[in-house]
Amino acid sequence: MSRAEAEPAGPLDDRGPDSPGAASLPSPSVTPAGAADPHGAFVTLDQGTATLAGAIVGRVDGRWRLLAATALPAGSDRDALTRLLVDRLRAADPDLVEAALGRPGGGHELLDLPRLMARSVPAATLAVIAATERTRALLEEAAAGAGWNVVAGSAERTDPLELTRMATRPGVAALLVGVADPPDSDERDLAAELAVAAAGIAARRPGMRIFLAGPIPEAPLLDILRDPDLVRLAAPARAPGEPAASDLRMALADARRGPTDSRRAIAAAAGSLARVLGLRVEILEIGVAGATRILASPRPDGGSGVRVEVLEAPEAALFRVSSPGAIDRVDYWFTQGLDRARLRDRLAELAMAPWSDLEGDGALLRGAALRAALERLLVATVPVLGDGSVDLVIGAGGAWSAVPGPAAAHVIADVIRRPGAMQIAIDHARLLGPIGTIDDDAERDALVADLAEDLLLRLGTVVTPRGMRPNRLAGQLALTTSGGRSEVDLVAGGLTLVDLPPGARGTAELSFRGTPDLGPRGRRFQIPVTGGLAGLLLDLRDIPLRLPERPDRRRELLGTWEAALWPERDA
Repeated sequence: MSRAEAEPAGPLDDRGPDSPGAASLPSPSVTPAGAADPHGAFVTLDQGTATLAGAIVGRVDGRWRLLAATALPAGSDRDALTRLLVDRLRAADPDLVEAALGRPGGGHELLDLPRLMARSVPAATLAVIAATERTRALLEEAAAGAGWNVVAGSAERTDPLELTRMATRPGVAALLVGVADPPDSDERDLAAELAVAAAGIAARRPGMRIFLAGPIPEAPLLDILRDPDLVRLAAPARAPGEPAASDLRMALADARRGPTDSRRAIAAAAGSLARVLGLRVEILEIGVAGATRILASPRPDGGSGVRVEVLEAPEAALFRVSSPGAIDRVDYWFTQGLDRARLRDRLAELAMAPWSDLEGDGALLRGAALRAALERLLVATVPVLGDGSVDLVIGAGGAWSAVPGPAAAHVIADVIRRPGAMQIAIDHARLLGPIGTIDDDAERDALVADLAEDLLLRLGTVVTPRGMRPNRLAGQLALTTSGGRSEVDLVAGGLTLVDLPPGARGTAELSFRGTPDLGPRGRRFQIPVTGGLAGLLLDLRDIPLRLPERPDRRRELLGTWEAALWPERDA
């Protein structure tokens, strides 16, 4: 680990590392529909599984600005949270309250402010019964990507009685029955059998929602039930790795979510960020109840349209360690030695009380669990979304709020191992979900443009070349900012930190002795970089990251990197 310093530079430039330039951001004064009058303010609330996050957004000098933000445990009263924000804002700057709201700061008038509300919808359980194993795999993949917990079976391998027991077990909220379209020869006769099985399940579980994917006959269900809750969906795609924008996946996601679902809203906000900033955006949302990966890219021709892809992964929830090897991956990243039984107990305690154990090695354990969850999220989503380079990576959800900003940058750098350069930020005030509930794209874009400086907490820029030979002098960095020029020698195999404060920008000139891969291969690169809490991070470690097998040596190495980016860490 090495550290260098650079002089403070000018204002933040929202260009991506690979972007030739970006148009100046618009500054319209459009009021979000139902949010506030042009001279007032509004409250945002993000109701998560573990926390309730709130913020006050008001107009200052003709622009929407973030005035106050905090979070309380999930069971807290929303009015109490709003009152806390109002009191803090009034105590900090009474004049700002009057200027932003156009009224005096006395009393509790602010408790009546309009609200934008987003909620995390916990993953419900969907029973999937299919004609064949190959169709079962496709239906299960689509349902899991839509955020459902899935139990599944096929008529090809499971008898009808067992399928009925599976679909009527406690906790199952809905049933998905499917065949290919057109059905294969071995599925034609089974489709009718599945319809009869679905009718039996519906008779035992009145009111259960039933989804039919493909040409499943409705007659058995209509004969038994007068008004079954039937929903016709598209048949599954013919090949694994179904696109994230597939009709089946999106229909299953819409059936589970509500109009204020936070993950759905974050996807809409990601589209606005991509349009307003002109960047390729990746959002990694991780919470206690689930996780989502979102990709948003502006049109290559500079038009107003964006492509947004969303994939949920319930198994990537922060403290969910029921899958094989999940405990081992948390232990792999944890710098404090614990036996397996005690580690499992600690994670179970955190899952039950996410607000507990925030200090000492409890915070370090959260960082290890966050790395393991991020790994699971990538494993679940890369086959569909891919792993290409982006300009801006954003950590969203309550999991990121429990670690310091520089440590969050370290978490992303440890797990997201891609050659190239990327900016890193976190949704520190949990604004993306509430803002995403605004239906009108133009109004949402206008609000995002006004809040561009407040919406995200910038952590800095990570530059990661591939193909470096460890423990050798790799080359040199020359960083030019408005305050001057500094040069740093680069040694492969470690991290080099260069101080570049939030709101700063500069140009990094990299000269290598070899020809590493930094997107393209080459010896010399010139990259625009932006500052943040972690500054400029030159990551010269392996891709993929290779750590010592011996636990003591691995913990020592991880602890060295962690200490440099986590000053609050206990030794």
